[in-house]
Amino acid sequence: MRQGAWSTLRAIGAVGALLCTSGCVAIEAGHEGVLVEQPFFFGHGGVDAVPSKTGRVLVALTTKVIEVDIRPLQYSEHFDIISAENAPVSFDAFMIANVVESRSPELISRYGPNWYQNNVKEAFRTFVREEVQRYPLFQLTTDPTTRTKLQDAIAREVQSKLIEKQNMPIRLNRVVVGSILPPKGVVEQTTQTIVQEQRKITMVEFQKAEEAREKAEKQRGIADRAYRESLGLTAPEFVDLRRIEVQKEIVQHSPAALTVIMGLERVGINMPPLAADR
Repeated sequence: MRQGAWSTLRAIGAVGALLCTSGCVAIEAGHEGVLVEQPFFFGHGGVDAVPSKTGRVLVALTTKVIEVDIRPLQYSEHFDIISAENAPVSFDAFMIANVVESRSPELISRYGPNWYQNNVKEAFRTFVREEVQRYPLFQLTTDPTTRTKLQDAIAREVQSKLIEKQNMPIRLNRVVVGSILPPKGVVEQTTQTIVQEQRKITMVEFQKAEEAREKAEKQRGIADRAYRESLGLTAPEFVDLRRIEVQKEIVQHSPAALTVIMGLERVGINMPPLAADR
């Protein structure tokens, strides 16, 4: 009986010691828990190669738990840089990536919790700058296909020169480049330039139209003169003829009832001299 009591006390003591030297950690959904062992006296510390999944995990008090979000996350960067023609542009670029499931311990042991800030950020910014600076301002701000080309090129750089080259446990989902705009002052200057250019185009087109109209009038005058001379008419007689022709066209295209008052020059066609002239 006494031996059974001692066994019970030892079991209670072991449980108590375990509870005193351990704790319970909850791992949120979409995360993995990376256990970093830090023993007081014996054993070797380090990162446990097997991550803890969602739920509650019992760990020693000397073990640190680092939660790693394995869901796709967006990392944004703002840029104020110079285009290929030395024109300033402003925009935002985004890298959407996630930690590969079950490889979070590898990420923490090699790069630490701040892996993006310490190992990815500057490389990503460099890839973006180099690609954007290949294009002139007008193409960056007006051609919708340019952004697609930029996104694809930057994504290839990140994948090949960063993730694959360093064997990072990161999965790149996509790269997004936001709207690329020049500074406000440049936009205003560009708008004024466009307005001035449009005004110039309008004036040129108006001048061309006036010149064409003048040319047409001259050609019409030459044709009328040749027609008059072929008929052997004087200038007043030709004017009377043209008036009659115009009035004839009006009658042909007029309603059924129409009154026309015709007036002719004194030397009109086939008109006898007035009595006062005899």
